[in-house]
Amino acid sequence: MSYAQKLDDVAALLDHLEGLEPPIGSNGAPLEIALSLIEEDPGQPRRNFDALALEELAASIRERGLLQPIGITEKQENGMHRIVFGARRFRAANIAGLTTIKAIIQPGQAGDDPYDQMVENIQRDDLSATEIAAFIETRLKAGEKQKDIARRLAKSKGFVAMHASVGQMPKVLRDKLSTSPLRAVYELYQLWKRDAARVEEFCARHESFTRPQAEAFIEEASAKPNDSDKADLSTDRNFRPEHLAPQPVEEASKKDARGLRTGELAPAAPRKSSSEVIVRVRHEQRGGRLVLGRVSNRGSHFALVVLDERDDEADVLLSELALIEMRMEASLP
Repeated sequence: MSYAQKLDDVAALLDHLEGLEPPIGSNGAPLEIALSLIEEDPGQPRRNFDALALEELAASIRERGLLQPIGITEKQENGMHRIVFGARRFRAANIAGLTTIKAIIQPGQAGDDPYDQMVENIQRDDLSATEIAAFIETRLKAGEKQKDIARRLAKSKGFVAMHASVGQMPKVLRDKLSTSPLRAVYELYQLWKRDAARVEEFCARHESFTRPQAEAFIEEASAKPNDSDKADLSTDRNFRPEHLAPQPVEEASKKDARGLRTGELAPAAPRKSSSEVIVRVRHEQRGGRLVLGRVSNRGSHFALVVLDERDDEADVLLSELALIEMRMEASLP
């Protein structure tokens, strides 16, 4: 290759690189990027931004500057960077009147994974239950399984199941998610399926409530029969033994010493079982044994479980239990 041809190749390379920004953020250091070159992610899981909180953050930025940079993608085809995390800081910087913002470029395809912002926001406890529920509903509609969503969010299957149920809740319960903890609303939802009137009356009396308050109400409602139960009890009282027509009495002479009629075979004695069924379960990474033969006082959506590290029984939501093993085990004589 001639010297002149080499020069032509170098010139062509320089023409190709002209106007391009040098690699930024490759060493992890934040850079000042123009706000006009940054756009929000339309798939951002956070939908609600408190206006007062944004104003307070903007005032802090004016006073002390932005202490924590945002994360953005490399430039896209439209010439814009897209926010990976830090949408609230980005909005506050605009309110504060900044023209640039500290940002760290996320290399490769950062931002393409819908879980990127979700995990970051959950770790910062920066999302409402409704926003998390909306994201989980989107992933379920995309064909993902609850267990896979839980794994990618690094959360329990119970966490995902509770948020997945928000879309099925009645409006009276969904409205409480902004003022009351999700677990309390979720447990009320289980009762609502059996006794909607009582739960709606409870919600009408309480603008907000804690989990202990909800649990106390559920326990009281489960122990107190509703109107239909009272009707059943009233009906049952009409059928007392003394109201039954007298039955003919068998003549003693037609029965033997065992009380059997002549020619009647004695029933076989019930066989005593020498083994019992053991059901092993897991709850929030802890193993345990399901208590069979008895039900939880907290309703049909709870089970009694004896956890391995405890001797007492605990009431656990069925949706939070994973079935691990079923086996027969010899019972003590």
